Amino acid sequence: MIASLAPCMARAERKPNIIFILADDLGYGDLGSYGQTKIKTPHLDRMAAEGMRFTQHYAGTAVCAPSRCALLTGRHMGHAAVRDNQERGKGIEGQQPMPPETRTIAQDLQKAGYRTGIVGKWGLGMPEDRSGPGDFGFDHSYGYLCQRHAHSFFPAYLWRDAQKEVLPGNTGERLATGQTYAHDLLAADALSFVRANRERPFFLYLAFTIPHFALQVPEDSLAEYRGRFEEVPYVGNYAPQPTPRAAYAAMITRMDRDIGRLFALLKELSLDENTVVFFSSDNGPTLLLRERLAEFFQSAAGLRGLKQDLYEGGIRVPLLARWPGRIAAGTTSNHVSAFWDLAPTLAELAGAAPPAETDGISFAPALLGAPGQRAHDALYWEYHSQGGSQAVRFGDWKAIRREVKKSPEPAVELYDLAKDPGEANDLAAEHPGLVARSRALMSQSRTPSANPRWNFAAEN
Repeated sequence: MIASLAPCMARAERKPNIIFILADDLGYGDLGSYGQTKIKTPHLDRMAAEGMRFTQHYAGTAVCAPSRCALLTGRHMGHAAVRDNQERGKGIEGQQPMPPETRTIAQDLQKAGYRTGIVGKWGLGMPEDRSGPGDFGFDHSYGYLCQRHAHSFFPAYLWRDAQKEVLPGNTGERLATGQTYAHDLLAADALSFVRANRERPFFLYLAFTIPHFALQVPEDSLAEYRGRFEEVPYVGNYAPQPTPRAAYAAMITRMDRDIGRLFALLKELSLDENTVVFFSSDNGPTLLLRERLAEFFQSAAGLRGLKQDLYEGGIRVPLLARWPGRIAAGTTSNHVSAFWDLAPTLAELAGAAPPAETDGISFAPALLGAPGQRAHDALYWEYHSQGGSQAVRFGDWKAIRREVKKSPEPAVELYDLAKDPGEANDLAAEHPGLVARSRALMSQSRTPSANPRWNFAAEN
């Protein structure tokens, strides 16, 4: 714990509770506090008004599992244990596991005396591979272990502490309807976790699956938006949805409602002033139904790209932080940060030992208005599907190269984010020195993965 934070820590009677809420495929522009006008998010907008809103925060990468790995481990894609979505095998539940030696922020907080819980989506392996939540520092887990299983909000079962729990009235993973809406169970379990651990410091990683496909939501939420938008029914690989725009908006509003219930519980239990709450998303908005959803709702807020892109729309995500009396209300931060900064940040807020190996920099000073905030020299991302791509940001410059799987020296695109956040004007031809620097950063920022699918042409 740095000296500048000592007065804040001293005022607290005990270590602060930490809640990190993660939405799934929510865009930078899907909240009212980030410019959304069609979708109601009153509780998250109030969270922004009572806390800090970050404008330059980045996900770990452009898809689910590796981004979550970066969040939990403090390692960017050049060093992360998981660098892309990859199934364990055809027809087998679960994704590629993390190696046993991987260290997570949950383990660090557990060691510091925290009760730890994950509610929602895991996506980083299964218990039989010694890569379930319980293997990486979570005392309690409830939800989906497999990302593919999370493609339905009416699954036949969820996992509670490595045991299957059958859900009444749900008979399949991709049915359009069912009797038990999984999101509601996640929301209820999160409240139960807080109640059960009210007397001790706790860390809750609340990884909601909204608004990831399938577009499924109970009637009481859908009714709020039905008939408000022109609709073209969705029929595709996920559950059919007659009103996809209404469903998308209703799902986000339902999640917002349950976040409001969480804040109300913290106040009821007198935990509000000793609990720091974060909210973010694992990557940019869905690329499915681009015109009917992402473009209609302006989910990327004018940024280029969507999920699976390393352009800003695929990796720049909202970040809200609220801690009454500690984080100044109604503030906006332009501090440039990323998911791999969260592990050292949470450790510092908790007074825990910082991660032994991390690519992150704690942004606790920025959160608490303290001096001494360090900045990154560069941020690095990679993505291994769609031909492979790399991106690096240094200062206001952002460089991207694509089709890296096919060539060791693909062309570099260069953008000035200060003047061109939408990445419309490629300035590579005008700045050969910056292009050379970006190539060097892309090379220096990674070590080869033990998984050959997560390497590029020159390394395989």
